[in-house]
Amino acid sequence: MATPMEVRQNHRAVIEFLFDEGKPRENIHTILQIVYKGDSLEYINSWRWACRLNKGGEELTASVAHKPRAGCPSTCVIPANKAKLSSFIRSDRRITLHELAFELGVSHSSAHSIVESLEFSNVCERWVTKAIHS
Repeated sequence: MATPMEVRQNHRAVIEFLFDEGKPRENIHTILQIVYKGDSLEYINSWRWACRLNKGGEELTASVAHKPRAGCPSTCVIPANKAKLSSFIRSDRRITLHELAFELGVSHSSAHSIVESLEFSNVCERWVTKAIHS
């Protein structure tokens, strides 16, 4: 079963296809109702999407899929924190991720990101490198 996001992307792809085929905006919604029956977009949404396509040259508004984004830069995965975390793990293989995060002063997920970047994994409550574990 398709997720709601996938359904919306499919609707937009059909709208883009019909628009490229030269179908008028008024008829695009009617065709969507025939194809998707009760699950089609509302008239105003199909009209807006066709209007965005009509502007032309605006790649961001006419794109069916999202463009990849960098997101927030990770400020905790730095060589200094990697070195500290690595030394903590090597001195005490039974240290928990919560304790590592507390020692570094970063969030739990940030500590997990650093551990993954160092290729450590937790096996039987001990930290081992993935090369040893594999």
